Amino acid sequence: MAKKKEVTEPTQPRAEEAEVAEMDTGSAVEEEAPVAATQAAEAAEEAETTVVVEAQAPEVEEAGVVESAPVAEELAQVEELESEEPVPVFEKPVRQGDVYYYGTGRRKTASAQVRLYPSKEPAITVNDLRVDEYFSRESDVVFLKTPLRVTATEDMFRISVKVRGGGIAGQAGAVRHAIARALTKADPELRRTLRREGSLTRDPRMKERKKPGLKRARKAPQYTKR
Repeated sequence: MAKKKEVTEPTQPRAEEAEVAEMDTGSAVEEEAPVAATQAAEAAEEAETTVVVEAQAPEVEEAGVVESAPVAEELAQVEELESEEPVPVFEKPVRQGDVYYYGTGRRKTASAQVRLYPSKEPAITVNDLRVDEYFSRESDVVFLKTPLRVTATEDMFRISVKVRGGGIAGQAGAVRHAIARALTKADPELRRTLRREGSLTRDPRMKERKKPGLKRARKAPQYTKR
């Protein structure tokens, strides 16, 4: 009997240890279960985020490509422009008819615009007519040619005249004044000669206005005693 007790006594603690071990393993499994669940949830979240990032990445790349395309095109255009050779700029040829000297003149109510073209074939045209056709009196032609005669330039210019307003005598005076001014632009040294002759001075004489009570500017009606 004593031996049986000795045998049974040590078996009891082993059974208890086995039960305790089973309890410990159960509790460990129970503790590991929530940890595994949390790990699985984290893995699922990471997978979702990676999927979202992968889905959004092409859009960002595409947007970057779209935004950078105009910049690349502009750079290419700038490079092409820089690579092109500069186009040579040629000056416009100056013809003999393009060079002229301009002058304006006035006399009474007439005004004239004159252009002096350097030419070996001198001529004077007034309103697209020859000077002797437009001015019928020879005295007027001689009068308007005075600046050319004084400066000895009658055979150096082809003269074009546009004149309007006033009468024949007033227009002749305006043309003379305009020719003198144009000659000073052609050669400034001629100014003293023209000033001394009087061609550069604008003739201030005008028709005096009529006064009230008189027939003209100064003519009075005849006096009657009775």
